[in-house]
Amino acid sequence: MFEKAAHDRIADSYHAFFVPITEHAAEPLLDAAHVGRGTRVLDVATGSGIVAAHAGARGASVVGTDISPRMVSLAARLNPGCTFQEADVESMPFPEGSFDSVVCAFGVGHFPDSGAAVAECARVLAAGGWLALAWWDLPARNRLQGVLLEAIQEAGAATVQQLPSGPPMFRYSDDDELRNLLSSAALGQVAVASHSFKYGIPNADILWDGAMGSLARTSALLLAQPSETQRRIRSVFDRLVSGYVSGGRIELPMAFKIASGRRPGTSSGRS
Repeated sequence: MFEKAAHDRIADSYHAFFVPITEHAAEPLLDAAHVGRGTRVLDVATGSGIVAAHAGARGASVVGTDISPRMVSLAARLNPGCTFQEADVESMPFPEGSFDSVVCAFGVGHFPDSGAAVAECARVLAAGGWLALAWWDLPARNRLQGVLLEAIQEAGAATVQQLPSGPPMFRYSDDDELRNLLSSAALGQVAVASHSFKYGIPNADILWDGAMGSLARTSALLLAQPSETQRRIRSVFDRLVSGYVSGGRIELPMAFKIASGRRPGTSSGRS
């Protein structure tokens, strides 16, 4: 499976470069899932466990799952207060109603069948429990992916036949698509909120190397190009990034969405 192998490949570099970016979603994601002391939390597609760590700091009881063995191993080493295990989001090894909150930071756009994945997340929620998902905004507002994709397009990169097709990358950048996804799992009180921030990087080399070691599908597409095409992409990338230099640093606008919904029924005292 492409996603499993790709995230095994990038586990360490993902944690070093990309987690400080994705961590911006941790607290609003946990707020949307109503996570507090004593909450039983499942962190799906946990990666190196940063959202699990934030949930644990709130006093929650946390289990994190990921399809990548290297991600699970890294998360367990970095976050000994949480429990981590390998699991496919479409078929998780937990009884129905096992968790008060289920969260997923930037995983939904990678799932082969997002509807089945969200239905499975809803299954393991207790009555009255909350599911919250984070996903990226459109490239025009989420410029790390935006500048890379624009550079790839402008440089005339070829389609890579050996790269398996995946879900549309920005399908869930659309508020209605996110709402419909959660509603399709019979969740109620569905809401979508937008968040934005700026992320500072010292220079284009660090940004390029970090992106290549963090963005599984985009980096695979780029690395499969001929050397000359890769050089053209990098040249366009440098030009685009130069437009975001401020005070001697690159300040990239970033944006994401958080969608939340509640499983119907009477909760065990949590709101």
